[in-house]
Amino acid sequence: MAGDIKGGFKDQNFFERSIVLDGSSFVNCVFSRCTMVYSGGEIPAMSGCRFDDCTWQFGGDAANTIAFLSGMYRGGFDRLIESTFHEIRRGAMISRAPEPAGATTAASTAARFLKPLRIFRIPKQEQ
Repeated sequence: MAGDIKGGFKDQNFFERSIVLDGSSFVNCVFSRCTMVYSGGEIPAMSGCRFDDCTWQFGGDAANTIAFLSGMYRGGFDRLIESTFHEIRRGAMISRAPEPAGATTAASTAARFLKPLRIFRIPKQEQ
């Protein structure tokens, strides 16, 4: 595949490319036979996109998280992992530990008002 694609794109078609999802945004794009790569960085924004015969890869921190969850599942924590996936399906919330009394920062204020984590939705493909 040719060089990695990363950035902001609208109404583009990609064929046999490696797409870096971290920090990228795609609106109404078509991906055909592409490799979609997420490494645990900034959450990508994707809307109205179509994926035809694409592969999905996880690297870096994302791969570490999947390996950790897989190990927990095999290590007897299957109920916890199944519960985690159930919450993901419901639209899990991002949350942070409460700040100490009197500590107000932009980050702590923003954390209180986070919306449900919804990365993107892949519509059912017509066959």
